[in-house]
Amino acid sequence: MIIVLALMITLAGMATLSFTSLEEGAGVEIYGNKLARMAKRASRDAVVQGRPIMIAFDKGGFGFVGETAPGKDGYCPVPKNVKVGVQRWNGGKKWDLALGTNWVFFPTGICDPLHFRLETPDGNMEMGFNPLTGSVIDQAVYLTK
Repeated sequence: MIIVLALMITLAGMATLSFTSLEEGAGVEIYGNKLARMAKRASRDAVVQGRPIMIAFDKGGFGFVGETAPGKDGYCPVPKNVKVGVQRWNGGKKWDLALGTNWVFFPTGICDPLHFRLETPDGNMEMGFNPLTGSVIDQAVYLTK
């Protein structure tokens, strides 16, 4: 009976550790998914409202600029251990920090053609966006653990 109990405790501990590592690896995807949802919303809102909508990147995260009634999805705080990089279509393969970047979505439905890289200690995620729809066209997740 004691051996069976010890075996069950060991298996429960291993299961807990594996679920913890899955949550940590998913961290980068949480911010990437939030950025993808905000881009789709910005693209849609720019067309519907007939005015440019911007997503701004600051040292605390990213969010909509000039929104008169910000909702719960208006800003995404990013922890200090997460780096957000941006790659412009005319910048070659160089990744710059997204800090200070304003991503503009125009009333015509067109947005700046940008790629983003979200880096955490557990891995990184790269996302490219379609300039005509604001939706993700390519995405890759690289986990280091």
